[in-house]
Amino acid sequence: MAQATPLLSPDPQQDPHTPEIDDGLLPRHSPVARVGLLCFTLLVVYASLYPFSGWVDNGISPFAFLTAPKPRYITEFDLLTNVLGYCPFGGLVVLSLHPRVSGARATLIALVAGALLSGTMEALQTWLPTRISSNIDLITNALGSLLGAAVVAPFTSALVDRGTLTRLRVAWFEPHASFAIILILLWPFAQIFPQEHLFGMGGIVREWLTDPDSWPMALLQTYFPAVVALQDDIGLRPDDMQSQLMLETLVTASSWIGTGLFASIAMRRTAPMLRILAGLLTAALIIKAAVAELQFPDDNAFNWLSEGGRFALLTSSLVLVLLLRLPRWLRAILATLALAALIVLTNVLPSNPYAWISEQGWRMGRFVHFNSLAQWLGWVWPFLAFCYIVWRFEQVGARRRLVRRARRRATERAVAAATEGHQETKRPPA
Repeated sequence: MAQATPLLSPDPQQDPHTPEIDDGLLPRHSPVARVGLLCFTLLVVYASLYPFSGWVDNGISPFAFLTAPKPRYITEFDLLTNVLGYCPFGGLVVLSLHPRVSGARATLIALVAGALLSGTMEALQTWLPTRISSNIDLITNALGSLLGAAVVAPFTSALVDRGTLTRLRVAWFEPHASFAIILILLWPFAQIFPQEHLFGMGGIVREWLTDPDSWPMALLQTYFPAVVALQDDIGLRPDDMQSQLMLETLVTASSWIGTGLFASIAMRRTAPMLRILAGLLTAALIIKAAVAELQFPDDNAFNWLSEGGRFALLTSSLVLVLLLRLPRWLRAILATLALAALIVLTNVLPSNPYAWISEQGWRMGRFVHFNSLAQWLGWVWPFLAFCYIVWRFEQVGARRRLVRRARRRATERAVAAATEGHQETKRPPA
């Protein structure tokens, strides 16, 4: 298999063509599955321990739920959610263990891992007044892990070793793009939670600064007591609809351009970038509309797609088509700038009085943990993308330093050899 050039190669012509894929040369393990397992485990921990506040020692053993009677209030929806919620975990465990462990043993390990993770979460929920530890949750979660593992186990080799997804991953994406692929797949779900501006991600800083009781705000007030007054004195207070449409256009365009460029730097030059990005945007719009219809059945599923959002999607998509022709390193820089602009706009702009749904009218309902998870995903997604871009720049810089060091050493050895040879010729014959 041809060796790939660095992710941020300076010349687009240097990118390799799609390599010939040989089944014997394909990787036997799946980095995407392992990164996905880590991310999904963190999501489970977050969903299980949300809101991470109100911890109290009530004198009950954290393992008392194991022998507790059946909960009085439990619905079929709760049971189904517990089972389905852990199915991906079991499947990812089996895929992550391949090829060292497979078949029935991998399924058994997935069952044990799911039971341990669920048992740990239930034990920690003992100290959360808003959560109820339950042995039924433990059983259903373990059952979900078992089902997910049993479904995936027979197809592990086909998926990892010689499956279509593996071939596309090798043909379309760079070797070290596993984390970027996970972020790309999560991006549509980061749009689920209602935002003041379409694709307005990265608002965690504003959430902290507008909450006087948050620890970042308390720390900031310790060193800058006038920060609250400074917030009130910000002159950016647009009140007319035209200004709001322009602001939403800027936010949406910055978000979509930054996301598209971020996704492109993880792809090979020969990958169908336009089709992949079109599918990504379509998936985000469909998922957002489906969730809006599910949680707001009395409203139009596309109420969130305002005039400013539609104009931004059209213009930014056209701009993105042109920017994809740029060298990879330049696309990485532009992606960083676009995501930085998104974060600044999202956190500095005042509240949008024309948002499709006000915060007061938003009810999380039975999807409270899923919605809070989607909200956090939207808050941190741009920062995670920043981390990946910085890491890739650092990797390329380290690789170039190693190449220069190797060349310097080779030059020094060549000079030393030439000097030694020259001295040999000067020595008089014995």
